Amino acid sequence: MDAAPFGRTLYPLGLALWLGAFGWRACAVSRAADALSRADDRLESDAAALDRGARRLASLARESSAQARDADFLQGLPNILPEDKGYLRTQKAIEGEVVSLRAQVGKRLRGALHVVVDAKANKLYVKKGLRLLWSADVSVGRGGGLLDRKSGQRWEFVTPRGEFRVIGKGVHPRWRKPDWAFAESGEPVPPPDDPSRFVDGELGAFFLNLGDGYLIHGTRSEELLGRPASHGCVRVGSADLEKLYRSIPTGTRVYIFE
Repeated sequence: MDAAPFGRTLYPLGLALWLGAFGWRACAVSRAADALSRADDRLESDAAALDRGARRLASLARESSAQARDADFLQGLPNILPEDKGYLRTQKAIEGEVVSLRAQVGKRLRGALHVVVDAKANKLYVKKGLRLLWSADVSVGRGGGLLDRKSGQRWEFVTPRGEFRVIGKGVHPRWRKPDWAFAESGEPVPPPDDPSRFVDGELGAFFLNLGDGYLIHGTRSEELLGRPASHGCVRVGSADLEKLYRSIPTGTRVYIFE
């Protein structure tokens, strides 16, 4: 048999088979590409949906926060706007009373220099009429008391309230320790003129005498100014005490209130 005709027949057949296989493979690749494209489209759609969901959640969070703030505000309204319909009228009346009282006080003071001690705030104010000149932190009576079990004597450590006058002034006062100072430290109380009663430097460089044993004086514990810490006197820092001593004459009125 001649080999040449056989070869000519086999070659076209092999080519046809290869072309068929190639075409089938190309179709498979095309289908896979289409599937990938559809999957990509689905992923993009899902991503867009997630993005919309995230934006919606953020919007809901902002709305919730705003609603919480509104709720807090509404709950606080009763404190700002009482239900009593006469509240505003009452405030107006109080404002009118304050104006009237200020006028009465100003008329009584007649522009005079005076000292005001706010025992609750532990502040001292030097004023001329209704005009504030300057202020200072002070320490008033700490409150409470002390009982001497041996003698039965009791002392109250409060600063008296009311109207006083500066009945005297001085420099470098020498403290005569009262009986309570010894009872407080657990020491025996000495005779009235015993040398152990007299202490230098305890009251600062100056003092203003308000009478009945109460003074405006200095202190070694200036870190306590602004708080109630004394046994009844009004304690003042050294710089403010000197300013007070030099600017407040004897006879000046002192008002202590709470």
